[in-house]
Amino acid sequence: KTLCDMKRYVRQTNLPEIGEAGQRRLLSARIAMIGAGGLGAAALPYLAAAGVGHITIFDHDIVSLHNLHRQTIFRMDQIGTNKAECAHDYLKALNPEISVTAIGEKITSPDHFMQNNYDLLIDGSDNFETKALLNNISIAAQIPLLTASVNGFAGQLGIFEGYKKDQVCYRCLFPEFPLDARNCNEAGILGTSAGLTGMMQAHFALCYLLQIDEIKSGVFHSMDFKTMRFISNKIPKNETCGYCVQTNDKKRNSHLKETSMIEILPLQKIIEDNAIIVDVRQPEELMADPLDNPLIAHKPLHIPLGELPSRLSELPRDRTLALICAGNIRSVKGANFLAAQGFTNVCVLDKFTV
Repeated sequence: KTLCDMKRYVRQTNLPEIGEAGQRRLLSARIAMIGAGGLGAAALPYLAAAGVGHITIFDHDIVSLHNLHRQTIFRMDQIGTNKAECAHDYLKALNPEISVTAIGEKITSPDHFMQNNYDLLIDGSDNFETKALLNNISIAAQIPLLTASVNGFAGQLGIFEGYKKDQVCYRCLFPEFPLDARNCNEAGILGTSAGLTGMMQAHFALCYLLQIDEIKSGVFHSMDFKTMRFISNKIPKNETCGYCVQTNDKKRNSHLKETSMIEILPLQKIIEDNAIIVDVRQPEELMADPLDNPLIAHKPLHIPLGELPSRLSELPRDRTLALICAGNIRSVKGANFLAAQGFTNVCVLDKFTV
């Protein structure tokens, strides 16, 4: 960029911590934003406006009416269209000088990240399965991971560089994921909680790219937006972590295969496969929204997600098991858990096809 082109960024280049050199660093930076939902929709405009030169957005989801109270870059007339594409158009209108790429597909392979020279992965996902996959990709591709989560009135975020000998990975902090965790679609969320956490994610990303020393990796930040209490904890490296404590690259790359991608199938396919439906919702959810589709001939098994570990004996191992919940989040968690327990025929029944 010429100095004339730099006028857009003059208010931040006036900061001694940034200057023209820092702005050029941002303009040359390459980041991948995984998720353009509540977190991504808040973070992406600030990253683009600040002049991050190359932004790739991953999101296979579509804009829905219930997104609009917190995902404020989307409009009513975009309902039903791909979020990554909509976010791309918003960012290009905001800052035509930067490069923005939209990938409206679900991440199923690390190949894209291994082949592209990203400076930072930004996790805007709303489920542990994607976060686990991104942690594996971060370690294998040696790209720092800025991950965040938000629920209700609370947010969390941190930067992880688990590929470094003295740095933690996300799984050092969360070696096991809670089976009964719910995403914001199921537990509820205040729109500003997502906005504040997403803006903090953008702030951390900019400071990290600008090499501002006060923003460090391996520190996990928890925010309570109801009481406005903020807690920061330095996370020690778990020397027994099975994900980042590696002895050679072969072992490191093998962890990419450990995060299985459970199939999410429509009801018609489940019926054709004569699968047993396992409903992992809570009893009150079944009462409010029973599975009464006439195509379902056999009564589903009801085992709430948190009870799965103690009720494995009730599940046959010689039949396909199709788990279902309110929004394909807990059912994926349960299916991954069953697969880890040796169940070989496990899938998810897409709730939105019932």
